[in-house]
Amino acid sequence: MILTMKKICFVAFAIIICSSCQDEIIIQEFEDGFYTINSYWSTSETNSSDNFKIVDDPVNKDNKALQFRLFPEDYNSNGKRNEFILKTKDTIGLKVEYSFDFLFHPEFFKKKEKDWIMIHQWHDRPPKGVSWKNYKMFTRPPIHLYIQLNPSGEYYLVYAYGLRNKEMRKIEHIKIEKPLEPNQWYTFENTVFWETSNRAYSVPKINNEYFINAEVDVEHKIYGANMFNNVPNYFKMGLYGNNKSQDTVSVLIDNFKYKLKK
Repeated sequence: MILTMKKICFVAFAIIICSSCQDEIIIQEFEDGFYTINSYWSTSETNSSDNFKIVDDPVNKDNKALQFRLFPEDYNSNGKRNEFILKTKDTIGLKVEYSFDFLFHPEFFKKKEKDWIMIHQWHDRPPKGVSWKNYKMFTRPPIHLYIQLNPSGEYYLVYAYGLRNKEMRKIEHIKIEKPLEPNQWYTFENTVFWETSNRAYSVPKINNEYFINAEVDVEHKIYGANMFNNVPNYFKMGLYGNNKSQDTVSVLIDNFKYKLKK
């Protein structure tokens, strides 16, 4: 059979489209504007319903947002935390794209001692068939986003990426140099390719500014393993703080988007 040039082009185009579709199989997808508390969020690591609620947006008056509060006495799952959990299927060979907005009220910025507060993390799990009680590797979250307060009284956003347990410390902390400001919405975006090898990478951004400069990597990627094993990591957001802190803090979160691809 003889194909005309037009037909050849059409066949080539169809192959490209088909290949693209195969590369973009969606495994899971969530989107939440927080006008209510949706059932896919687990609240098992919140102290009570007093610690999270839907509130008015202080910047956009017609909008709602999700507020987390953390009090000095709040302890859940061996830590000072009030976090939502999203049980996802993020594991080796998959890629996730996700984002959310966050805002701090002026009272968040009152503390003048060196400290930190985490607002998002990807948490690992023990290998299949092993309990946390028997695992005892003292792992840290392979990905977490936290606020660092310096002695100068300025608050900075820091992105932590990599693996750390009792046997290794392969984790990097990348700080955005511009201090955070009150009553301002920030948009955090991230793309993560999950792997136990150095093929794994992340592309974090804040308000369209990359954490990784082009001088370091032209695609703004940070490379390095981000899974301890093949059991899926899971998403957490809210507040997780220093056990010694006696402060009451809060954060507003909105416009959560999540897409896991194969």
